[in-house]
Amino acid sequence: MATTEKAPLTSRRLIALAVPVAVLFFALGFVVGLEVQRGPNWRLELEDYVAEHRSPGDAATIETVARARRPDEFSAAMGTLADPGDIQPSSGAGAVRCVLLEWSRPMDDGDRPWRQVVFLVHHSDALYRVGWLAYEGPQEPFGPQLTADLNRIGCDLNLE
Repeated sequence: MATTEKAPLTSRRLIALAVPVAVLFFALGFVVGLEVQRGPNWRLELEDYVAEHRSPGDAATIETVARARRPDEFSAAMGTLADPGDIQPSSGAGAVRCVLLEWSRPMDDGDRPWRQVVFLVHHSDALYRVGWLAYEGPQEPFGPQLTADLNRIGCDLNLE
């Protein structure tokens, strides 16, 4: 009889150990899945762009950010690649953010604020190089070509 009593205790101990371990692995898998879907942050690339392209005393303010509805229509001719780094642009863009920045200097110099469009484009070479790249767009005054480009990729920026 002693052997029959030990079997239920061993099963209970095994179940008591297996349930928390299973819950832990499930929670860990859920968190990892969310992180994988999140992807890189385009705001970090924008902050790097502003930090590298401002002069001492300049300030940059984000006026508008729009997500392109047709990122596959983005063309490198819409802007100048600011800093390619390790990521080389691929043939198509996975996502595009259009940002309207307002640059300003201290008013005692008599300089007026000016605006610039920056395109943040998500590229992937389908292997391991994935990331956002900044493309410098035009500064004010904005021409009809910029309006046509924004309409083509589906970015709604208030340029008026």
